[in-house]
Amino acid sequence: MLFRSGAASKISITNLGKDVINAQVRIFKWVQVDGENQLLPTRDVVASPPAMKIQAGRKATIRVVRLTKTPAAAEESYRLIVDEIPPPPRSANAAVALTVRHNLPVFFGPRGGASDLSWRAVVNKGQLRIVASNAGSRHSKLSELAVVSGSGKRISIADGLAGYVLSGASNQWRAKAKSIAVGSTIRIVAKGTDGPVEATVQVQAAN
Repeated sequence: MLFRSGAASKISITNLGKDVINAQVRIFKWVQVDGENQLLPTRDVVASPPAMKIQAGRKATIRVVRLTKTPAAAEESYRLIVDEIPPPPRSANAAVALTVRHNLPVFFGPRGGASDLSWRAVVNKGQLRIVASNAGSRHSKLSELAVVSGSGKRISIADGLAGYVLSGASNQWRAKAKSIAVGSTIRIVAKGTDGPVEATVQVQAAN
């Protein structure tokens, strides 16, 4: 993850394999709309070079530059996409080569600030939907996300990285939870950017 209060940053990629890597580099504006992640074309930030060849055992550097000279008043979110382009097959019987994609978050904004999460839980036909909204000035990176029912039953939603809640936006997760009823109270627990996350919410019915 890159985070800069200035206008530029860089990331290094090392080829640990035995073959040459050809890669395509792109960057997109990252937004969350109605709890869903979207990547949009942008001219505000560029990634250079747009394509590269990395020899085995060598390193390459990608520069990420915010073109607007005015400092970011609020946190801006982007995604740097690096696709490793497989070489053409050497023979008709060669194994299928798959494109490897690296998807890295990039943030520009003032230093300091914190996330401010509020939570909502909705159940419908045995499926629980958890929604986190962030009114803070900085994103929240969540991991080990789980809910705990009133009886103490723990339902894991994500054992590792659960995802991000961008500043001024919301994200959502779903899990099977037949034992959780409308009107019951649950605890939502996770690890966040600013420390442990814990919230108690009443489960609502779907509209």
